[in-house]
Amino acid sequence: MNVKFFHSTAIVFSIATVVAVASEMPASAQTTNPKISTSAAALKDRSRVNTIAQADPTYPSTQPSTPTTEPTYPSTQPSTPTTEPTTPTTEPTTPTEPPATNPDPIEPGSPTRGGSSYVGVGANIGIDGSTALGDTNFTVISKIGLTNAVSARPSVIIGDNTTILIPVTYDFNLQPTGIDTGSEAGSIFAPYVGGGLGISTGDDSDVGPMLTAGVDVPIGEQFTANVGANVGFLDDTEVGIQIGVGYNFAGF
Repeated sequence: MNVKFFHSTAIVFSIATVVAVASEMPASAQTTNPKISTSAAALKDRSRVNTIAQADPTYPSTQPSTPTTEPTYPSTQPSTPTTEPTTPTTEPTTPTEPPATNPDPIEPGSPTRGGSSYVGVGANIGIDGSTALGDTNFTVISKIGLTNAVSARPSVIIGDNTTILIPVTYDFNLQPTGIDTGSEAGSIFAPYVGGGLGISTGDDSDVGPMLTAGVDVPIGEQFTANVGANVGFLDDTEVGIQIGVGYNFAGF
């Protein structure tokens, strides 16, 4: 019984001791640890300052800001074009054709560059053939200018089987050496060449082509001498040489 009593007493005493120690703890803590309390107060004050700082609104500064970089100016150097200029395309213009020149008008009886037109008489010296062209006979000769270079030279060889020659000739204009060029008469030597039709009459009548070539030589202002060779292709080949003098005329 005594043991139990002592055990209960010890428990009560222990509880009383713990209570007494606990009641003394705050006072001693405040007295012995001033640094801890001071630190707690500082932390509290800093928290309040941060809260006020966060609550106060911030306003932008009214002071003008100084530009940190200098202003840029456009370059005064001309820029080189990167692309070549395009050449405008122009449609080729159609070349204008020169006005057509009219050929020499046909004026029967007009003079040519070989001399004046004429009509005259002469002789035909036959070389070969059975018609009047191939025999020696009397002949009528003529020259009728058509243009500056073209003439008709009809002639009639009168005889057995009279033959009519109708050639068209191209007239040249040559000036032989040794002739006085100051004189119009005798200063022109005008050959010609051409062809046409030959017509024979009589028993051996026939029509065929013929060729002619000759030369005209003016004699003064009124006359022209003529020498020419004629070849007709009729029944046979007819060849004759005519010599004559013509009287010049100025047209019809």
